[in-house]
Amino acid sequence: MGKKKETNIGLDFGFFNDRLTGTMDYYYRKTDDLLWDYTVPSPPYLYSSMIANAGSMENKGFEISLTAIPVRTKDLQWITSANYSTNKNKLLSLSNNKFISTGYADRGDTGEPLQQRTHRIQEGQPIGNFWGYKSIDIDEDGHWIIEGADGKPKPISEQQPEDKQVIGNGLPKHYLNWNNTITWKNFDLGITMRGAFGFQILNMARLQYEAPVMLSRGNILASAYDKIYGKVPLADNQELQYVSYYVEDGDYWKIDNLTLGYTFNFKTTWIEKARIYATISNLAVITGYSGIDPEVSISTADLNPGIDDKTGIRLPVPFLWVFL
Repeated sequence: MGKKKETNIGLDFGFFNDRLTGTMDYYYRKTDDLLWDYTVPSPPYLYSSMIANAGSMENKGFEISLTAIPVRTKDLQWITSANYSTNKNKLLSLSNNKFISTGYADRGDTGEPLQQRTHRIQEGQPIGNFWGYKSIDIDEDGHWIIEGADGKPKPISEQQPEDKQVIGNGLPKHYLNWNNTITWKNFDLGITMRGAFGFQILNMARLQYEAPVMLSRGNILASAYDKIYGKVPLADNQELQYVSYYVEDGDYWKIDNLTLGYTFNFKTTWIEKARIYATISNLAVITGYSGIDPEVSISTADLNPGIDDKTGIRLPVPFLWVFL
């Protein structure tokens, strides 16, 4: 809900007899009167909270699409297309003259047993910021060392709310798609690829199940006793902690589909052509992320994008389909 004002500047172009074509688009969008849950006095209001239109946000971004035919001969043709987009958003306000907020709100949840908020929504900041303690070291007994509000190291046992800071963002800054179709005589090859870059993922499975203390609940990962920062493993009595150590870079590049086909030409009255092809889906994922799949939820509906839910089951297994 809200009122949107948007400016778009676009350009379409074609060169070399349209063997290179494309579009470019820049946009700026401002949304006012966003819905928010405000604390209000009761009375005069019936309840102590009210959902009302008050906040505002801006989004600006750029998108470019290109299609080219680098090779075109009698027997061989290569058609390639790419699309790149980027977006920046910023929360301008959570208040107006009637409904006042603190200027920030915490969203997201690590779930049981830790039960801590994962994101902070704050005026002047982008949506999707992870909010927690920045882990910088581990002591000889296997307990976390974090960066304090003054920038100095401190034991996590001495943590204070003001020590929390932005430790990543769950919304990708850049998206790229690249598709290719190559035909040679009667053969055809199609490849579709895409990626997202410039974002982080909170690996909830590691946060919970790489903690030796969770052995008392019956489930830990084999990596629970790996050395932290190459020093010592976490202590058996180190409680679960939401720290930046579990916020990983989520950049990925996926080869979504590869299709190889062959077309038969017939000179009959009842059939002219027939094509046989084989398709592999989810062929490969190139990423440094240690979880199952870096393509986690980035929906802004709940204002907590980038969490890899420890209860989720996502198996990017390649499938081979052959059609006649």
